[in-house]
Amino acid sequence: MPGMNLRNWVAWMPGRETAAAWRQWARTGAPSLPGSDAGQTVAPPPVKEIPPLLRRRAGTMGRAALHVLTRPELPYGGQSIVLCSRYGELQRSFELQAELAREGRVSPQQFSMAVHNATGGLFMMAQKASAPLTALAAGEEGALAGLQEAFVELADGAEAVWLLYCEEPLPVEYCPFLDDAAQACGNAGYFAFLLECVPGDEFRLAPGVGEGEDCAVPRAASPLDLFAFFLRPEEESICLSPRGNWMLRRTAATGA
Repeated sequence: MPGMNLRNWVAWMPGRETAAAWRQWARTGAPSLPGSDAGQTVAPPPVKEIPPLLRRRAGTMGRAALHVLTRPELPYGGQSIVLCSRYGELQRSFELQAELAREGRVSPQQFSMAVHNATGGLFMMAQKASAPLTALAAGEEGALAGLQEAFVELADGAEAVWLLYCEEPLPVEYCPFLDDAAQACGNAGYFAFLLECVPGDEFRLAPGVGEGEDCAVPRAASPLDLFAFFLRPEEESICLSPRGNWMLRRTAATGA
């Protein structure tokens, strides 16, 4: 796989909206996000850059993602987009299931916005763009899957790839059935962040490790773990998944 440069990044969640606030968060050493309680509604960003007819179709998570995608720090230039979310718009999906049980039918428009690529589609329509859009749901290995897709697209000739991770707390009804309920339900918060990847050699993604190295971690790295790694230039590598020993290595000094 080719190398990758991190040209820039943008992130958002309620109460943490500046680059300085995110760097301070990364310096704490614990990539967790104090946020809302499970099921609590948080006011999404206004996303005035998206036309009202499209904006009104987006839910809370969708508006957070659109807010990140439309920030002036990273003006969109027709690049392909990789959008990763473990659960997607599950709050909307849960409400649709409740509506189906109650009334025997659901709103086609609401259903169309519950699929994983819906938010990316809204952004593409707003931009009048026809670039490739990939939506991924890879369970606990979402951080690795998103990076792999971005690296593959770069290897296939893409000059740049936008890599977006977004998640929201799950409905409280799901929490008793999750192994990671504390993260996904209890205190996850709403967040989204964007990485732009360009060919280079600041980072290398590879399976396998050298002698004396091992991915001795209990779980795969989350998107937040990956984000914190990008913001800590003193860290040389991160184990993304113990399966196959997938690691991301920093091969040059960066100014993240």
